[in-house]
Amino acid sequence: MSNIRLKRCGLFMTVVLGLLSATAAIAQAPAYPSHPIRLIVPSTPGGGPDIVGRLVAQSLAPRLGQIIIENVAGAAGQVGTLAVVRAAPDGYTLLFAPPSPISIAENFEPRPPYDAFRDLVPMGLIGRNPALIVINSNIKAANLREFIALAKADPRKFFYGSPGQGNAFHLITELVSGQAGIRMTHVPYKGSGPAVIGLLAGDVQFLVQSAEAVKEHVKNGRLRALATLESSRLAAFPDLPTLSESGLANLNVMNWYGVFAPASTPRSVVELWERELLALARDATFADKMRAMSFDPVAFDSKTFVQMLAAERTQWRAVIKSAGIDTRKQ
Repeated sequence: MSNIRLKRCGLFMTVVLGLLSATAAIAQAPAYPSHPIRLIVPSTPGGGPDIVGRLVAQSLAPRLGQIIIENVAGAAGQVGTLAVVRAAPDGYTLLFAPPSPISIAENFEPRPPYDAFRDLVPMGLIGRNPALIVINSNIKAANLREFIALAKADPRKFFYGSPGQGNAFHLITELVSGQAGIRMTHVPYKGSGPAVIGLLAGDVQFLVQSAEAVKEHVKNGRLRALATLESSRLAAFPDLPTLSESGLANLNVMNWYGVFAPASTPRSVVELWERELLALARDATFADKMRAMSFDPVAFDSKTFVQMLAAERTQWRAVIKSAGIDTRKQ
């Protein structure tokens, strides 16, 4: 056999062995997921993202294995979001987030050290967060109209809290205040839990917050609910009026929760989560638990979620401009 034929034969065998090795490696690769998944919630424990994130993790565990919730709060959700952006795109570090660090944060200075629309992949939306307007029960106002009258009479006296500068509830409060013709001082907290504590302590007098985060305090009388931000009354608070019933226009905004992965995460992983989230929203047990906690178990697939985010990005810019919100870091 000539040297040329020997070289060709050797090259052929090298290629064959390489293909066999690659095939074997693929065959031996563990199916996803093969170990626990970290689901980062970019806020403190006790708020809506944390509550729903834990329910999602618990509900998906029988199908996806252990899902560990990790609270990484700071900068209105930016710290936890950045941790996911920088994580390996292997499906084992994911983000469970509300709008604030995704479609709102880019409008505030300093800007986030990431581009949510470039650095993250939306895997699916899994739930809406109905919100309430609540005040400290020591405030002498039985309804929203009475509170507005008090705030107009002495605007320097009233402070409102939020889970952080640039949080959706911060922007919504500014919208409500603008409609009402009142001006309160903003006190940003590091998450929903601390904001509720600030209201309970009387450090702030007014708060827009998820129904779940405040309902027990409303029931025991420490906080007073003035209105819901939903377009219709909530089943959990049937006597609570909407904004329109309180003399203001209803708001066309949605505080949602969604799951995101780092960019370049394999499409198969994204599609798996997309299927599981859609199936979870249709699960009667999960839906009942969500409604019992005053959340709405709505779900969007990845494509619909991307389209919604693009529209919402434009909407929040318009909200910030029309409300004259200071976009500098406080």
